[in-house]
Amino acid sequence: MKAVAYLRVSTTEQANEGYSIQAQRRAAEGYCQAQGWELAEIYADEGRSGSSIEGRDELKRLLADAGSGQFERVIFWKLDRLGRSLRDLLSICDDLEAAGVGIVSIQESIDTGTAAGRMMRSVLGALGEFERDTIVSRIKAGIEEKARGGELVGPLPIGLMRDKTGAVVADETTAPLIREAFERYASGDYSLRDMGKWAADTGLTSATGRALDRLSIRKMLTNVAYRGAVEFHGRDGDGFTVNGKHPAIVDGELFGTVQKSLAGRRRSAPSARKPFGREPYPLSGILTCAYDGAPFVGQMAGKNSRRYLRCTTTARRGRDACAQPMVQAEIVEQQVAEYVGHMRLPPEALGAVVEELRRRQEKPGHDPSESRRAERQMERWKRLFVLGEIDEARYRAEVAPLRERAAEIDRPAETVDAERALQHLRDIGALWSEISRHQQRAFVREVFERMELRGAQLTTITPQPKYAPFFLLDRRERFGGEMAAVGGAVWLPGQDSNLQPIG
Repeated sequence: MKAVAYLRVSTTEQANEGYSIQAQRRAAEGYCQAQGWELAEIYADEGRSGSSIEGRDELKRLLADAGSGQFERVIFWKLDRLGRSLRDLLSICDDLEAAGVGIVSIQESIDTGTAAGRMMRSVLGALGEFERDTIVSRIKAGIEEKARGGELVGPLPIGLMRDKTGAVVADETTAPLIREAFERYASGDYSLRDMGKWAADTGLTSATGRALDRLSIRKMLTNVAYRGAVEFHGRDGDGFTVNGKHPAIVDGELFGTVQKSLAGRRRSAPSARKPFGREPYPLSGILTCAYDGAPFVGQMAGKNSRRYLRCTTTARRGRDACAQPMVQAEIVEQQVAEYVGHMRLPPEALGAVVEELRRRQEKPGHDPSESRRAERQMERWKRLFVLGEIDEARYRAEVAPLRERAAEIDRPAETVDAERALQHLRDIGALWSEISRHQQRAFVREVFERMELRGAQLTTITPQPKYAPFFLLDRRERFGGEMAAVGGAVWLPGQDSNLQPIG
């Protein structure tokens, strides 16, 4: 068994408590001799505080060397030599355990290479979890207590700001616009969409500088902070509203008038024209706008209540917000049916498709412990965030790529029955008009990843990766050229010399 020793002492401890480097070295050497282990190297941080990992160069070198497989145990005199804070201690232990290295504390008789040592390590982990949960509970209780005291918690809404002392005051620039917004809507002459246009004309934006759409306007008009109140939403239905310490931008009477107007308009809205939950739109969720990339939603319109597809940008911000007009849903759906219905998929080519699918489904080899390392790193960043060492922005920035990597590693390879898929693609075009919209929607979501619409014409059709070989084969059969020459299996009108836009 190869082991290394880690020694640390601060100047004060060396003078007053007898934790000299020499004493720790003798203890480590004696322990290795008693165990019959080889002491390969000694890492010593002299005159370094254990309050943080920063500044302890030898400890950092030890952690870097741990992954090389040169040793199996790290020996130290006492746990506080490795780290004085539980957060640092758990972080260091996680790094060493990920490298397959156990820790040995001579004073506490801990060896994580033994069952008793692993139990003690679990106890330390439980203590760390308890510490984190306690801190989270205290933070939540503190936020609720501030709210009960009339203080606004979280980001301030537009129109309010903090002065040099930290007190919440009205923003002299935007508060008058907020007041005017309430007055305009209370007059009954403006819809939420009209209010969005007015906000754009006056330069009133969100705190991040984004334009206010009708949903943002509704959220603003229902925010009790503008009438000088503080609202707290409890998770268990124990929310409350109290008078705030900040100034009101609108009086209670005007705020109440706006709430009645909002409620009245919502009741009178033609909800029967909303098809959600009844007849689905097969292409919604897949179809995107070529102008701004926004998804499409379904909408019933006209005297005959025809089905239309509408860019969500215009649905939220008005007709002038995007150049994409509403399009009859049947026109776009028929283009999909014609494209799929004319696919050429000869049975003799099935072998090539199966081989291509097998190639695509092969996942590159990876270290099975890689996912666990990513999870440990995410847990470490979570601890730092909960303990207040980093802010939320840093936490999200660090965790996002780790979460994506872990999901990519653990994601099972997509499989598809080639013969079944071949028959499915052959039949669907001919049967499109005979099957229900629920079945059409299920087919579209199964086969396609994304479609793009400009005006009334589909411009891009991208299949799901597992169906891409079929579409590559179809392009070769219909339009010539080698499968490998067509990148990404994305169909673009005009990309092939003899391909005309469908529809």
